[in-house]
Amino acid sequence: MHIFLIRHGETEHNVAGLLAGVSDSRLTNHGRNQTERLGQYLAAHRNLRFTRIFASDLQRAYMTAEQIQRHQAIQWSEERVPDVIRLPVLREQDFGSYELVPWASRRAQEAINPEDPSFRPQETAEAMAGRADVFINDHVIPLSASSPLAVEQDSLPECVAVVSHGLFLSALWKTLLTKFHTGTVVLGPNIEVLSYGRPLEFLPSWSNTGFLEITIHRNDGDSSTSQESLPPTATDNTSPFAGCRVTVHNVNGKDHLLDLRRARGGIGSSPYDAKQKSLDGFFKRPKDG
Repeated sequence: MHIFLIRHGETEHNVAGLLAGVSDSRLTNHGRNQTERLGQYLAAHRNLRFTRIFASDLQRAYMTAEQIQRHQAIQWSEERVPDVIRLPVLREQDFGSYELVPWASRRAQEAINPEDPSFRPQETAEAMAGRADVFINDHVIPLSASSPLAVEQDSLPECVAVVSHGLFLSALWKTLLTKFHTGTVVLGPNIEVLSYGRPLEFLPSWSNTGFLEITIHRNDGDSSTSQESLPPTATDNTSPFAGCRVTVHNVNGKDHLLDLRRARGGIGSSPYDAKQKSLDGFFKRPKDG
């Protein structure tokens, strides 16, 4: 099973430097261009055919996912393209009363009084890990459990896009790692080992529309991994991924953003509006006669 963990395109609150966890931040025009590039790259350049597309139900994520879907429909027959499944469980960390506070301003954060009756604490790392576990159990494990012999001959191998948010994707990756035996997660040849000398759980990072690309390989009948080699968070060898290995192919993949430039004059950083006229159309001169 091929999995892409993808961060959404640039948003108005990214540009403003604000904490926008569950706030429904809009894509900027530049962010929209990033999503367009991403969808085209995955479909036309990589020739990938997704069988599942999951997204957070916040617009910055599902609009990014919809661009992936749109380019899938261009590349492949439209009737074979999966719907975007919007899931609240894939939302970003809830910052509580710190929502829309400048992330780099200690003064602004300290001005919030935790003793105020209206104060809302931010979501904990444990709560995010719980949501990640729900997604893995409900959506990833059932797909990985499908035996290749049980699938119809014309079925496609599972290729899954998960479009979410930077902090939650980190929680999702860390939670996914706990399902595997130690030593079964390896870095592919495209990743420079010297550049990633930190522990695997802290391996990835996500630029806007950057992605982590992995493959989960199922080795049926492989019993070489014992209970003693499980990571500390795993308790036994009954994991649904027992006998599997993971290859990491891409960390913060962003080849699709090469040569992409932000429009000048503040246009690139302005919120995207699907109803607005394109700049070409706006400035086009009327034909003579």
